[in-house]
Amino acid sequence: MDRSQLGRTVVGGPQLGLGRLVGSAMGLSRPAARVGVLTAGMAVVAAGLTAVLARPGVAAPSRPGGGWWLLALGALFALTEGFTVYVRVRRGAHAINLSEFPMVLGLLAFDPVTVILARALAGGLGLRVLRRQRGAKLAFNVALLAVQASVAVLVFRALAPHATADGLDPRGWLGAYAAMVLADVVAAVLLTAVIAMHDDPGEWRRLPATLRSVWMVVVTTTIALVSYAAASQDRWSLALVAVVAVVLFLAYRAYDRLGQGNAEVRQLYAFTSALDGVRSVDDLLTMVLGRLRDVLRAENAELVIPGGDGVLRHHALRGPATATVTELGWPADDAWLGPALTAAEPVLTEHGMAVPIASFGERGVLVVTGGMPDSEPFGPDRLTLFQALANHASAALGRAHLVDRLRSEVEEKRHLSLHDPLSGLPNRRYFQQLLDEALTAARGSGGGVAVILLDLDRFSEINDALGHDTGDGLLREVGDRLRAHVAGRGVVARFGGDEFAVLLPTPGDAEAVVAAAAELGTVVERGVRMDPVTVSARASIGVALAPQHGDDAQTLIRRADVAMYAAKGNHSGLRVYDPSADRHSAERLALITDLRAAIERRDLVVAFQPKVEPRTGRVIGAEALARWHHPELGAIPPDVFVPLAEHSGLIRPLTLHVLELALRRRAGWARSGYDLDVAVNLSPNSLLDAELPETVALLLAQTGNPPHRLTLEITEGTILADPAGSTATIERLHALGVKLSIDDFGTGYSSLGRLRQLPIHEVKIDKSFVQRSATDHRDRAVVRSAVQLGHALDLQVVAEGVEDQETYAYLATEGCDVVQGYLLSRPLPPDQFLDWVINYGTSLILSAGQESNDRLA
Repeated sequence: MDRSQLGRTVVGGPQLGLGRLVGSAMGLSRPAARVGVLTAGMAVVAAGLTAVLARPGVAAPSRPGGGWWLLALGALFALTEGFTVYVRVRRGAHAINLSEFPMVLGLLAFDPVTVILARALAGGLGLRVLRRQRGAKLAFNVALLAVQASVAVLVFRALAPHATADGLDPRGWLGAYAAMVLADVVAAVLLTAVIAMHDDPGEWRRLPATLRSVWMVVVTTTIALVSYAAASQDRWSLALVAVVAVVLFLAYRAYDRLGQGNAEVRQLYAFTSALDGVRSVDDLLTMVLGRLRDVLRAENAELVIPGGDGVLRHHALRGPATATVTELGWPADDAWLGPALTAAEPVLTEHGMAVPIASFGERGVLVVTGGMPDSEPFGPDRLTLFQALANHASAALGRAHLVDRLRSEVEEKRHLSLHDPLSGLPNRRYFQQLLDEALTAARGSGGGVAVILLDLDRFSEINDALGHDTGDGLLREVGDRLRAHVAGRGVVARFGGDEFAVLLPTPGDAEAVVAAAAELGTVVERGVRMDPVTVSARASIGVALAPQHGDDAQTLIRRADVAMYAAKGNHSGLRVYDPSADRHSAERLALITDLRAAIERRDLVVAFQPKVEPRTGRVIGAEALARWHHPELGAIPPDVFVPLAEHSGLIRPLTLHVLELALRRRAGWARSGYDLDVAVNLSPNSLLDAELPETVALLLAQTGNPPHRLTLEITEGTILADPAGSTATIERLHALGVKLSIDDFGTGYSSLGRLRQLPIHEVKIDKSFVQRSATDHRDRAVVRSAVQLGHALDLQVVAEGVEDQETYAYLATEGCDVVQGYLLSRPLPPDQFLDWVINYGTSLILSAGQESNDRLA
């Protein structure tokens, strides 16, 4: 087996490859120079071994008479280079030919120097004439042939010094096998080295796979030995053996070509499968270009896209698997890009192919050039395969570009939802999230956290006297000063109006926190030049410490607020939270006690808000909402009693109570002929309940509901609170068949990649974006992006907070799947909900634009 032609080895043809790199000494690339040094070293080693074998005393067989035998040996070495089958390993290919026949003959019948020279010179002639090799590639392969021959002769003469064609014994057989196998291994190592130098350093990992094909050497050597043994009895029998060998060789080559066709089908499938697993545009480009080179057996792959400024953007993959981006001057190379770009027609030449694609909203061209030595010239069949690959690549690049664009839009809106637009500081929501994280870290380290609220005194007077522009400038300056003062130590946020918040980690020293808060007051009070006047402000400051004053974000912020208003009320400038001044503490504890009793007595009820398909008006389900009517205080809003339940450990019994009521009602609707879905909200703590999936399964079984009719709604922040724990619970709920929904989508800051990996069924666009989407172009852009992104991720999209017909019509036009809101109905008691579905459902939706909001409510 001859390894002188590995697919990626050294040099490409006349268009690309190492041959193109070899030039003047000054222009020689570093990989080409290293290959040149290796070639020279191989030649030196071959010459040295030849000199050793030529010295007196080295046994050598007698030449079998006349120069005709030497010519015949050389002719065989040259001709066998034209009979080649390639066994491909990724981008590499092992060239298998019949060179073992003349090599075994040379070992048995000629002196070492003659064999080495005949192998190198005649083999080189065959490579030049039959394989069209030249330049550095030919030089390397000739040196490789010489090294192979010298190693083979050296091993054979060492193991069987007296073997001849007339007296071949088992020792001679062993010597021939060892010589041919070792020579093949040496060639494989040298070829791997040159590929690693010039193309891909990772080639060394594929050396074991290359060496597994050494069995072919044993096969061809065996045929050669049998041939010579038969010829020693009857020289004409050699012709019969030769016929058999050639027929087997041709049959194997035909089988190999058939296998290549099957391999192309498998590669096309693998190509399309790989496209589905890549999301980043940059990673997708690198993968596409690399796979195109592998499948089409090309040295180079390129993607060229015209830019709006008349410049071609060029993504090329050559040699190592790294994509590079360059800019090409216009116009493009007419032979490749001109026809493909202007006429949108594929281009086929002997040395490459170009196929037009539509990607990134523009027409581009995929190009492959420089066919591998083991492949046929580029032809119609490969062009057809190229077009099929290009179609799949174009679709995948388009999807990736759309997702990237939508992700950028959503990320921008998400940033705005977490930051104050005037000052650029974190807003209240983001501050609370950061405070939660700081509290978690403090619990682990044993440290503390301080929350400092600052409210500018008499700010409204400044606004009234100097105008809102001056007031806004003052707020920006105060925010910048506070941020600069605590840089690297804490977080500054603006809660809105003239109120700022500061988060500072602390070792628990209250005096140090008070001193730090006083410094913040001094920073605020410094005069601010607002042409034509200098404005100074004074701040009232409230401080709350964790864990002394609370161990959750909401409690700390509220108590810092209590302290701030106490400071403002007595004009003291700064106050630390004092429980005796907090009028709400006793009321809060009493309310928690009442909530616990109400849950135990099952006093809480569930209201249902309809969910409708906007395009058809069909009622598809409802969201279950907990309601608590206090016997003395009346209706308690959910945003009051739900946080109380979370902070007092009542959220689990409250959630299970609501879930059971919702499932029992849904089962009753189904028995009445209305097989609707029902959605129930889960709190952040619910996903940390390891028993939740089993409890849900039990309630489904007890109430007789199929799992797919239940949707559990979770917020983005819920997932981030404990990604590992929440993901495990989500996976188990999904395994039950329960649907999962991301609530308030667009208000959190979770990773889109993270959401894509979760078994989510739908996303609910937050009502803060929906309510103004028909009139505000910014909210409209967010809603449109969310719908497109949800559909791109195969998710159902729900919009909540639909309160007018214009919004309803807009959502239907944008392709939103489900809507809910006061336009359709307020949350209804269970009996009224079913009456609404029966009597008013479809007609109400279809005539929503003509009916008054009072009736809808």
